[in-house]
Amino acid sequence: MKTGFKKSFVHCIDKLDIMKKLLLLLLIMPVLGTGYINAQKLSKNSAFDILMKWEGKWKNNAVFEESVWISESVETRGTTEANLILSNNYLEITVYNDNASKYIICYDQLSSQFNRWEFKSDGSNTFWTGKWNKSENTMTWSFIDFSNSGISGKIIENFKSDEMIKTRIIMKDKSGKLLLRINSTKEKT
Repeated sequence: MKTGFKKSFVHCIDKLDIMKKLLLLLLIMPVLGTGYINAQKLSKNSAFDILMKWEGKWKNNAVFEESVWISESVETRGTTEANLILSNNYLEITVYNDNASKYIICYDQLSSQFNRWEFKSDGSNTFWTGKWNKSENTMTWSFIDFSNSGISGKIIENFKSDEMIKTRIIMKDKSGKLLLRINSTKEKT
């Protein structure tokens, strides 16, 4: 009798383990599926080719449109210099205008996305994740709001040619109110 009970008990435990595994799988699949859909697996050479699009010296022209953060529309001009660093795995971009800033861009093989850190001369910084659209020759960056204040943002960089990049930047608050809108053009010098 003891042996039959033991076998029956072990059999029930095995079924419970299978049920737990199936339940866990069902709970995890939507998360993994979304990660896979948003992932962009690129080879090191493909990522290098994309980073190369920014390399060089550029002349900038940007229009900051009236918004919550900008009281009246203003146009700025400046220059940008971009160089590959650290065995060509990172792109270092320095922007010289009214307020200097530095960006570091790389492709992260583990997360299968581009990462962009922005450091401003006033001490502020931001972080963005990017996805390359080969057919449109466009990089779309999404703002990561570490403060959980509900701010969302997009940077859309469209490479019109090897000599010109058109950029749109849009930031909104949690209610959808426009905080910032910038339209800019970079031309290679």
